Amino acid sequence: MHIRRMLTIAGAALLVPLALRAQTATLDEGSFRLLVDGREVGTETFSIRKSGEGDRAVVIAQGRVVLAADGGEQVVSSLQLSGSALRPAAYDLQVQGGDAERIAGRVVGGRFSARIVRPSGEQMREYLVSDGAVIADEGVAHHYFFLAQRVGTEGGRVPLVIPRSSRQVWANVSVTDGQSVQIGGRSLPARRLDVQPQGGAAAQVWVDSQNRVLRVAIPSSSFVAERTAAP
Repeated sequence: MHIRRMLTIAGAALLVPLALRAQTATLDEGSFRLLVDGREVGTETFSIRKSGEGDRAVVIAQGRVVLAADGGEQVVSSLQLSGSALRPAAYDLQVQGGDAERIAGRVVGGRFSARIVRPSGEQMREYLVSDGAVIADEGVAHHYFFLAQRVGTEGGRVPLVIPRSSRQVWANVSVTDGQSVQIGGRSLPARRLDVQPQGGAAAQVWVDSQNRVLRVAIPSSSFVAERTAAP
């Protein structure tokens, strides 16, 4: 009887992590080729996963950008969103090699508070985060998933938080349906977001019906991030 009870407890313990895994959904994951002037300069790999529903929902977006230039610089990011509206809750970014930098920030009470560590020293930054804001950091293609989710098919004016620049800007976003993107020899249906941040470079973002980013282009810098395989 004692052995049977121990086996029952052990079996229940094994089921706990399985149940937790079953409650976590992958919203998107994959990789991008990064190009400048048509020449490949690096890669970005990422995953976006969600656990829970409603007010208990938590989404974690993790990414790694590896650049061939700049001494093989790597940018590792982790973004956490929470609640039914998936509001930004925390953001962590670490730049390894090149211009080393670490940003650890949280969104509390409508403000983004960040600790920034660089070789030159450490500083604290705090700035406003408007309701409905989206974190879309510099050089991170998969963050546009959350912008696409925010604007849907209508577009609009959206506050963008850019942690590496320590600021929030407003962006006008227009949406064009009936687009297509070539990935791996396949033509995928898409809609295009034309993003014009106040005082910043315009971006074109192609996403599928599930807001998964297929391609990003920033014409002013001849930068393109293109999906390596269909999602």
